[in-house]
Formats: sequence, C-alpha cells, structure tokens
Amino acid sequence: MGTSNLYKGPKGTSLLPTDYTGEPDEQQPVVAPDGESSADEQSENDEPAETENPELEDPLQKEQPRVTWTQAKRTFSTQIGKRKPDVKLITKTYTKASGGYKHAAKTSGSSKRVARGIITFFSGTPDVIRQRLEQIGIVFEGRSTQEIFNDIYSHLCTGASSREDALADKALSQTFSELFESELMNEQGLDVFKPELLEFLVSHFVTNSIYYKLLNEVAFGELTGNKSNADIAKIEDDLKTFIDGLVSGRVPEYLHEGITPDEVNKLVDNLYEDCYKVMEGLVE
Repeated sequence: MGTSNLYKGPKGTSLLPTDYTGEPDEQQPVVAPDGESSADEQSENDEPAETENPELEDPLQKEQPRVTWTQAKRTFSTQIGKRKPDVKLITKTYTKASGGYKHAAKTSGSSKRVARGIITFFSGTPDVIRQRLEQIGIVFEGRSTQEIFNDIYSHLCTGASSREDALADKALSQTFSELFESELMNEQGLDVFKPELLEFLVSHFVTNSIYYKLLNEVAFGELTGNKSNADIAKIEDDLKTFIDGLVSGRVPEYLHEGITPDEVNKLVDNLYEDCYKVMEGLVE
C-alpha cells in the first residue's frame, strides 16, 4: 500500500465531500429535515431540554439551575471578541441547555454509531484489522492506502438522512482530513494499523462531533453582524482546543487491547457522557 498521494492533503481526494473547501472549521448551517426541529426552532420555546425520566436524573444535575437555549446562545455571542473567551462557560451553558450531560450524550446517536464503527474496524492486530475489513468487502491487493481509506470512510459514513447524521458525517470527514495530514500516514503497508491510529481516530472524531454539534446548536445565527472574522476564528479555535483537550485526555482510559463487541456500545456511551459531564462542569 503506497501512501505518497496522501501527503498532499485532503484536497482533491474522493474521501471528502465535493463541496469541501479545504477550510476544516468553516461553518455551514445544517438544515434539519422535515419533521425534525433544530436548536434554533427549539429556542423559540425558550425551554431547556428535559430528561425523559426525571426520577432517574443524576443527583448532581438536580442541584444545577436550568439553562434555556436563548441563554446558551447569548453566552456564546457575548464571548465573541473577548481577548480570552470563557469557553468553559460556553460549554457549560450549552450542555445544561441540552438537558444535561446524559441527554447531550443520548442525542448524539449518529456520532456514537460512527465512533462504534471506528473502534470495531480498527481494534486488534494489523492482520486482524485487515481480515475484518476484507470481510466487509474492502480490497487491499493492488490498491493505494488512499483508495483503501476511501472505502473505510464510505462504510463509516451515515449517508446523512437527518441533521444528526449530517453533523456526524461532517465530523468524520474532518477527522480523516486531519489523519491524512498526520505523521501516522507515513507508515507503510499494514504498519498503519496500530494502536496509535485507533486512539487518533477516536479522539479526533469525538472531538469533532461534539464541536460541530455545539456550533450548530448555539452558534448558528450568532456569527453575523459586527463580529470580525478574526474574532470568530479565535472563539472557534479556543472551543476546539478545549474540547480536544478534555476528549484526548479521556480516550486512553477507554481503549484497551482485546475490546469485545459487547464492550463497544457501553464504552462509547460512557465516553460521550464523561466528556459532556466535564463540559457541564460537574467533574474536572
């Protein structure tokens, strides 16, 4: 498997959507399909998301004040332009408006399905990973690494039949773009399939999925007016860095040798809950 084509970056590869501009963090509004409300529509009611069963609500969350979507969007907007935006406050109010960390994680179903797929595909030895990928129809012989990873991307992609699917696919596209620019792609042949690849993909995908979901729900409509491009880029970069830090610091705790299929679902659920719990300010 050759890798020379990958080092030119993601531009021009069939891996990325046709409308990919080469600006990874450029924000495009994701339109909700018919019958599905977006966070903007939900904010009209000015009510935070409710847990399905209040009796099962985390005791820590019961002590926390409710936050509306309007408050979460206002918090984000007021931080734009500050020399040091309070990203912890933004993520805290956002998670609370989402109904708390459990509900925020529960409504990330599409992203969690992709994360499970990543762990399922890339767990084990290089030979085991190759066998697993060949079983789903991915051909290795006579093909470049780029072609193989294009196929892997296609199998992981949701197909974007809903707003959540679109956000998950956007996060997956960004993750593979970041992978192509990383030193991991310097490896030859099956050597690319090593534990560091799995950790990289999980960390970057979970980071990107949480980041894009947050921006779609609280930033859309706020990045206009007299806000400069530099101020917008600053708050986006700070948010991405903060989320990346809390995610990458937790992923190694969840990944281990010999992960079984039965473990994957719970592992991903717990990882997302853990990350959103930090964002809500309930744990450090």
